[in-house]
Amino acid sequence: MLTDVLTDAVDGRAIRALSLASELLCDRGALLVRARTLTFVPGERAWTRVLDTPDADAWLIAWDGSSRVGAHDHGGSHGAVHVLQGTLTESYRPNPKEATERVRHITRGTTLTIPEDHVHDVANLGRRRALSLHVYSPRLTSMTFYPPVPG
Repeated sequence: MLTDVLTDAVDGRAIRALSLASELLCDRGALLVRARTLTFVPGERAWTRVLDTPDADAWLIAWDGSSRVGAHDHGGSHGAVHVLQGTLTESYRPNPKEATERVRHITRGTTLTIPEDHVHDVANLGRRRALSLHVYSPRLTSMTFYPPVPG
């Protein structure tokens, strides 16, 4: 079910996040039904937790057109992100000490892993809503937000 892993899973927590994402995606229909219950503010995101275990959690996030989260980390958690609908755009710095920023488009059906020390911004730059599944191991307990990359 995980069609395109863009970075290698580096340890058990990353593998755990990918495994749980794969399990949840086996019932894609249930995720799509759950997404229809989310309430939107125009230009914002809406989310709901779809899994909560002692060592991992998962969130279904619906992205309205032109919505973004801002530059952030995941508080030491590894992540797996799968796009169910639409396209998301991730911008990040491979080396936080350098100003060079990379951008990648995460299209429908794509899964990627997010290392525990990764700082990135994710956005839906399109007009149509996008839908993604985010799984974290260990559970996501904090996120630090950072100023945008100057450019």
